[in-house]
Amino acid sequence: MPAQKTKVYSIGLSKSKLNELENKLRISQFEINQVNNIKDLNADEIKDNGEILIVSGEDLNLDLFKENLKEAEDLEISAIALMPLKDMDLLISNFSRNTFDFSLPPHDVNEIFLRIVNGIGKSGRENKSLIIVGPLIINQESYEVILDGEKIDLTFKEYELLKYLASKPGRVFSRESLLHSVWEYDYYGGTRTVDVHVRRLRSKINDIRYNFIETVWNVGYRFKVNSDI
Repeated sequence: MPAQKTKVYSIGLSKSKLNELENKLRISQFEINQVNNIKDLNADEIKDNGEILIVSGEDLNLDLFKENLKEAEDLEISAIALMPLKDMDLLISNFSRNTFDFSLPPHDVNEIFLRIVNGIGKSGRENKSLIIVGPLIINQESYEVILDGEKIDLTFKEYELLKYLASKPGRVFSRESLLHSVWEYDYYGGTRTVDVHVRRLRSKINDIRYNFIETVWNVGYRFKVNSDI
């Protein structure tokens, strides 16, 4: 049975941007729902489920955009504002809470996706099925790994190795320790199998932008606490 997706509500999104986001979120653990009126939302349910609202100024006049932001603040729900223009006065007057975030034009869908991930992480819900590190999402219910909104195909042991390292960021593990914890038995191929799996895993999730798994020379490996993402 597929894992239930986290809802992302939106108001004021242009049709083209809504389609872009729907395509971006299609294979992630999020789904987007366009609404016509914030008052129709159940604030308690949104907060309990760790959901988030996107307030866009793309298809709204400035006054209506401000009104929607104020209603979101009154409901005390997490929100991301897609600013209609680079108006810093508007930012200062409306973003007094740490559960509010914003994106300046041109509202790239990759940036919006990252802000959704970060916003969900700050929403206060404890979701033990997800490990979220910046743009990297490990879903422990569906055994899926999403990076920048794209599904990464991993073998079962690659997934288990990544999950084990990411669940204990910053901690250094020897090859012997990883072999025992991830493979859970004495693997006759020796610790080299750990190096092989790390190399394959890096080829799939590390690139010029990200460096999630670090080698600690003469010791082993660790998941980087701050991966500059």
